[in-house]
Amino acid sequence: MGQGVAGLLFEGYSHSVPSNPKTPPGELYAMAMTRQKVLDQYFMDARHKLIDVAAFLDRVERAEGDADFRLDAFHDAMKRLEDGGNDRANDVLMAFSDPTEEPIKVAPGKGACGAWPGKGE
Repeated sequence: MGQGVAGLLFEGYSHSVPSNPKTPPGELYAMAMTRQKVLDQYFMDARHKLIDVAAFLDRVERAEGDADFRLDAFHDAMKRLEDGGNDRANDVLMAFSDPTEEPIKVAPGKGACGAWPGKGE
């Protein structure tokens, strides 16, 4: 798989994206894999991740106290999985991302929390 060196391709579940930063956004190159081959190669891994997500949601539901913006973002991301289309990974990522374009003056904490709290919408 490519490592970000010009000319190499990053290979994904259903597409390859050139590492060249001059490539137009969203331009995809189809891999020569049949649907059956994709299922054979990736199904068990995806199954494991889905069971892990279910276990996470069970733990959250059993826990006491209020949830915060991260759980809302998680539920929004899960809804985007059912929207169809070929860009689900981007759609899920955007469910967690800050859509603003202006940089903030000071970070609210020491590191990332994995989801945008929605302040300043």
